[in-house]
Amino acid sequence: MPVPTILVIDDDRLVRWSVSMMLGRAGYRVHEAATGMDGLATVRDCPPDLVLLDISLPDTDGFSVLRAIRQIRPEVPVLMMTAEPNAETREQAIRLGAYAHLEKPCDAEVLQDVISQALQPASQSDQVRR
Repeated sequence: MPVPTILVIDDDRLVRWSVSMMLGRAGYRVHEAATGMDGLATVRDCPPDLVLLDISLPDTDGFSVLRAIRQIRPEVPVLMMTAEPNAETREQAIRLGAYAHLEKPCDAEVLQDVISQALQPASQSDQVRR
């Protein structure tokens, strides 16, 4: 079974580093992008199995990136992350097709559980989300 690839799109270098290190230790292959445009280029050129996407980015907002990912690779699960969670952003993320909406900093165990669920085949993933 191939090693899943996760793309972390976040402008905060420390967040990218810490999440990448944690995911690498968990056995995932990790790519990083500091901007929405760099992240979209990676999604096009080296399609990941999952995307962790910050809502606040320097060149665009995460919702615009999510919309573009849905156009390019609709099958890729996207987990939205934000340091400023609220019901409105959570609802918008889910409405636009995000698999989940997480608060930063993310608890490592919770993040790994959500990633594991999101990477399951669609039929199993539907059962987990119910």
